[in-house]
Amino acid sequence: MSDVRGRPPAGARLLRLYPRAWRDRYESEVVAVLELANVGWRGRSDLVRGALDARLHAGSRVPGVAAIVCGGLWTFIGAGVLTQPVPPDWPGYLLETLPVACVAVAAGAVATIGLWGRRSDEAGRRGAFAALAGLALQVAWAIGLVAAFLGFVGPAELGVAQALGAVGVLVVGLVLLRAGDLPIGALLVFAPTWMLFGFAIAWLGYGFAWTLVGVIVLVGPANDEPRLLPMG
Repeated sequence: MSDVRGRPPAGARLLRLYPRAWRDRYESEVVAVLELANVGWRGRSDLVRGALDARLHAGSRVPGVAAIVCGGLWTFIGAGVLTQPVPPDWPGYLLETLPVACVAVAAGAVATIGLWGRRSDEAGRRGAFAALAGLALQVAWAIGLVAAFLGFVGPAELGVAQALGAVGVLVVGLVLLRAGDLPIGALLVFAPTWMLFGFAIAWLGYGFAWTLVGVIVLVGPANDEPRLLPMG
């Protein structure tokens, strides 16, 4: 459908941002509404926000895969540290594992935003702010790992970055518990507690918890039902 000039109505091109299942079900209906409405910048903003929300609720397996990648990499790091004849200084990383740890944190961040997205409606606006804060703390952890690998910071600073990242995971776990996602929320609250033990046991326990999160997401039912989101 298009307007009288043969061009799509304002905002219609933004519908390409939505998942295919959503477009197959709702696109023609929304385009008809857009033809009758005067869509300004606020309407376009709502369309973009709706596209993000629709994708987060599209039943994607990405959070589960990312969680398993995160868990597997932390398990690998823990096993590498455990096999060393002399444990490295706190926070327990080997220099060669820092890039792997950075990828693990990045995978955890991807999983974090996806796991929150599955429960964003129940979490509400406060939950969204808390989840974004948790994500930001994990980004700070990744930055600390990169800085340590490049030699800009030492073990003490890296330990602080690690603590921030652990708090970020804890915050997201609490958000999910509040939103009713008991198993995943509990695991994400439990995972950072392993950091209290230090060295190999921390990475092994942390990796095990994230791996369980990924398994729960991947074996659970997918939410494939598209929904029409209100705008405004």
